[in-house]
Amino acid sequence: MSIDESLTGRVAIVTGGGSGIGRAITVELANVGVNCVIAGSRESELDDTLHCTDDAPGTVVAVPSDVSTYHERHKLVASALASFGGLDILVNNVGVTATTHSGHSPEVWRRVFATQVAATFFLAQAAIPALRKSSQGRIVNIGAVYGSPAANKDKGEALPEDSAGDGGPTGGVVYSATKSAILQLTRELSNAIGSWGITVNSVSPGMIPVDAIPTAQESNRRLAEMMPLGRVGRPSEIASVVRFIAGGGSSYMTGSEIRVDGGWAA
Repeated sequence: MSIDESLTGRVAIVTGGGSGIGRAITVELANVGVNCVIAGSRESELDDTLHCTDDAPGTVVAVPSDVSTYHERHKLVASALASFGGLDILVNNVGVTATTHSGHSPEVWRRVFATQVAATFFLAQAAIPALRKSSQGRIVNIGAVYGSPAANKDKGEALPEDSAGDGGPTGGVVYSATKSAILQLTRELSNAIGSWGITVNSVSPGMIPVDAIPTAQESNRRLAEMMPLGRVGRPSEIASVVRFIAGGGSSYMTGSEIRVDGGWAA
């Protein structure tokens, strides 16, 4: 992989950097010379990501943290400044799933929105003062194709006709709602801080099997058959798009959503 001169020596925060797409993004950025601060709740997974970047030109620092809390969001930004002297890139990747078919409780809704929507906004808010000092400030929010209105229904993933008890609609409603919120949050932030030279874009992955969400081989086969490209995706295929957005080649792109879904939403 060639070094991207617009990224060499830049500094990034990557949330959810201990596994799956977050790990792939960290490896991709570190391999092109970006120094990364990675956040996650499981220290052992963060350590595994560190090992994956042992030979990378970029330095990676792990900060175990819960980005749904004020103190730990600011701790992340402080760690980037203390370790590398600045901040150029924020990748809001952390997320949780809630696809139970037993109905969603208010507690589940609060937890998922706090982790995926509130943390995305408030970490951006904490990072903006440092990003304003960068000549190439970037915020990249990781969404999902389930944030698009018809992504479920048209692919045979509609909610069941009946719901469980008084729980209301079941399935991945809360997850999809948070991913829709992230798309709108991306657009609003891009307008709010564009005059400060910071771009804000989102990447919406399609079906990307990751260790944190085990998927049966038969499910992957069925999903692959639905794709125009005939296969599910790889975390590295999301990471390469994030690298593009983080680099100099995306300088006139903001408020955009890039779908990386093998044609799922088409």
